Amino acid sequence: MNSPVEKIKERLSIVDVISSYLSIEPSGKNFKARCPFHNEKTPSFFISTDRSSYYCFGCGAKGDIFSFVERFEGIDFMGALKLLAERAGITLETRPKEFNNKEKEKKELYYEILEEATKFFETNFDKEPSVRAYLISRGLTDATIKNFRIGFVFDEWRSLYDYLVAKGYKIIDLEIVGLVKKSEKSAYDRFRGRIIFPINDSSGRVIAFSGRIFGKSDSKEAKYLNSPDTPLFNKSNVLFGIDKAKTAIRTRGYSIVVEGQMDLILSHQALFTNTVAVSGTALTDTITDNSLKQIDNENKINNLGLIHRLSPNIIFAYDGDDAGIRAASRSALIALSLDMQVKIAVLPLGKDPADIILEDPSLWKAYIKDAVNIISFHVDKICQGTSDMRIRGRKIKEIVFPFLSMVKSAIERSAYITYINQKTGLSERAIIEDFEIYDKTQGLHQYNSISTENNIILKNDSRRNYLENRLFGIIFWQENMGEGFVNIKELCNSFNDRIGEGVYKDMLDAHKPFYESLAIETEMWYGSKTDTLCLDTKEILLNLEEEILNEQKDSLKPLDNEEKITKFSILLKRIEEIKQARFL
Repeated sequence: MNSPVEKIKERLSIVDVISSYLSIEPSGKNFKARCPFHNEKTPSFFISTDRSSYYCFGCGAKGDIFSFVERFEGIDFMGALKLLAERAGITLETRPKEFNNKEKEKKELYYEILEEATKFFETNFDKEPSVRAYLISRGLTDATIKNFRIGFVFDEWRSLYDYLVAKGYKIIDLEIVGLVKKSEKSAYDRFRGRIIFPINDSSGRVIAFSGRIFGKSDSKEAKYLNSPDTPLFNKSNVLFGIDKAKTAIRTRGYSIVVEGQMDLILSHQALFTNTVAVSGTALTDTITDNSLKQIDNENKINNLGLIHRLSPNIIFAYDGDDAGIRAASRSALIALSLDMQVKIAVLPLGKDPADIILEDPSLWKAYIKDAVNIISFHVDKICQGTSDMRIRGRKIKEIVFPFLSMVKSAIERSAYITYINQKTGLSERAIIEDFEIYDKTQGLHQYNSISTENNIILKNDSRRNYLENRLFGIIFWQENMGEGFVNIKELCNSFNDRIGEGVYKDMLDAHKPFYESLAIETEMWYGSKTDTLCLDTKEILLNLEEEILNEQKDSLKPLDNEEKITKFSILLKRIEEIKQARFL
């Protein structure tokens, strides 16, 4: 009998699955796209229909439909299996034997415990009419309450603990998933007397909870209490509502980020299903908790990384007070560092999205429609606050320059500088000079090298390896053809002259053992479509030369003698020529 994996592959083609995430285009009998796992302008992500696999010539990502969904969604194999099984109309009864191991079994146990806890909270909700009455008064419908699986826990010390222990679960496991806390004498429930909002991963599995206090004063206890980081939950890897919002984000072409659970739930109820919330999570661009690696963290991505894959356009709609604007600005900096197009919905002072939607959903639609670019917003706010040119100049440097330094496009930066000049009356030359000083001394360049895949800083030698693989793949393929489409010998002789005696030969010798596989991969990519081959080869050679020259330049430091300084200047000049050549 076929396994669930085989059944899914029989029903779902790799083209159908990947095209539901990416815009793909034909390339001979196969397809290509811009890779979602690294930033690129030219498509280098190849999809083979015959092999039911994908391969990226830019970053080396490869695999089948399961590995693609795992990496794109930032989930484990079982999460990908669940998503694809639902899509294929297949009911999962047992996990495939080939994926059984102690770590996987432990992880599945944690998911099981959290699912049981969710059911317990839902049952309690039905026992306490006042909770439903409160949520209805806040504008929620019964259908919405059910859809988001909102629950409740009574103000008792061990109700959930007793329920789960009676089902045979161990105290240590309940503690690990963040449901109970241990004191010197006993263990007790973390959540007590609260409305419970389950937090799901991208595949819809419950991984954590956020609880709002209910029925007692919040003067001594936090209004909201969230699960701690666990083997299933890291605040920087998930956003509340992402499982319900991801399809709408992809189809509508933008995401809305709000702060609270009620903001998100009411926004979905108002049909803005492309909304996610930071409540119970932490909006961030890095993974810092190495402890999660113990259970299968290889596919974890930060929360904005996943949103960026779905769409580069994002609107932050936080509370309309100063604290909300500051929070939105911090989030916007991170989004800009990932090369996203960032807007802010300017809400009335003292109002949050839930207030606005409850008052009139059409108002919420208007605020989203009128969202403004984050940099323009701050420039306008500065101009409204003062007409003093010196103060305007100082505030532009303090408030706007940090955002401007995150913008990667020189054309966009130039447009923003012109806008600042026109709005503030400050000299355009003065703005440029001050920004150049700021960018050199305080600009956050480290964000420019963050990969949206796993936030791994790409080392030069890694990028060089990818470029070398692409170059020698073309060379070996063209050699196999006899009379190829590109004059490889002429290009490589020129390249060899520029990078120095012996460097090219060393690279060639290192790649010869992989002759066949590199040639086949390249032939699969280009097929019969070779019109861009010459241009691609020249671009690869330029990029590879730049990497090698940068390595040679760095090896000369410290510049402690005249000979080193001379060589350094020559290399620097050539690197600048390469950069300029890209614009010719």
